[in-house]
Amino acid sequence: MRIYIVYENQEPDSKEELLHSRTNLSLIPHSEITKRRSDGYLYFSKGVLKLQLVSVPAMNPLFVSFEHLERRVKDSLFQQNLIKAVGIGRGRRPSVLDGTAGLGSDAFLMASTGTSVSLVERNPIIYELLNDGLKRYELNGSKESEISTRMYIEKRDFLELKDLHYSFDAVYLDPMFPSTKKNSLSKRPMYYLQKFLQEEASEHDMLSVAKSIATKRVVVKRGIHSPNLADHNADLVYRGNSSRFDVYLV
Repeated sequence: MRIYIVYENQEPDSKEELLHSRTNLSLIPHSEITKRRSDGYLYFSKGVLKLQLVSVPAMNPLFVSFEHLERRVKDSLFQQNLIKAVGIGRGRRPSVLDGTAGLGSDAFLMASTGTSVSLVERNPIIYELLNDGLKRYELNGSKESEISTRMYIEKRDFLELKDLHYSFDAVYLDPMFPSTKKNSLSKRPMYYLQKFLQEEASEHDMLSVAKSIATKRVVVKRGIHSPNLADHNADLVYRGNSSRFDVYLV
């Protein structure tokens, strides 16, 4: 996809220059965006990094914020299917690798239990949005800083970990649910992720690498009616209303 970094002032500021150096995306004035062939653009608004897709101008921009998840943290966190599926419980804080970090919501919930979570995200734009959201959340207070320090983000393709001798108690994967016209536009974060992560890796490769890294379990998030990942039957399944967590014991 063709993405630019746009700036409002006469010249880009230090944040915009730094983003340019990390992503190698072109910097242009906001007034130029309509003159360029573009799929979307990144920009800072009141200190928040946002992504706007040109193809859907009426849709609000995407940015990462963890504040809206705090209610879920307070609402019986340890009874949630995600937490139980990865093996977090009384006196149990496994080491977890989130191999498909995305916008970081599930990793945030796991980190809120006191669990350390390593995240890998291969798409550089999604990585920048996630990194920006995490850094901003860290500044909200001591509790927020503590949660943030338990989330370590790395820009890397999950499949590259195969030869790096990584080892975690649990590996968590959230491959994209099959897209439908019904849900694509109604769920903005999912729509953006589908646009950017359309070419997912082979399900067989993902499951194979996950099993080579995990020492106890691999957990895969699926739509409630989605087929099993790589057609492999799970050892345990935690079902919700719209999604489920398939657990493969190692």
